[in-house]
Amino acid sequence: MRLLFTGLLLLSSLWSCTKDKQTILFVRPAGCDSSLVSYSRQIRPIILNNCAFSGCHVAGGEGAYDYRTYGVLADRIRSGRLLQRLRLDPEDPMKMPEDFEMNPCDRYTLELWIQQGFPDN
Repeated sequence: MRLLFTGLLLLSSLWSCTKDKQTILFVRPAGCDSSLVSYSRQIRPIILNNCAFSGCHVAGGEGAYDYRTYGVLADRIRSGRLLQRLRLDPEDPMKMPEDFEMNPCDRYTLELWIQQGFPDN
């Protein structure tokens, strides 16, 4: 009985965590100025360099969505899939970007922008 109670308590605490707001999982890298995150100045170039390049998240690319526009990117953020794929273990075959590691400052800036509500600025 005690084992069942402990299991249910653990399960309920894990379930409640899935409803929490997603937060940044790591500390700001040294030298990474992310005080004023802007879609047009910082995020769009990060997406173009890491996601929306030839063969990937562009029209006709292998990626399922064309991330060159804010609207499509925002929809993927709202669904939670973009952050989920970015946060996968580097050895996971589903992690993004697939073939290289994103610059830590770019990753931090992207997560911060998402946490700030991903404004189209």
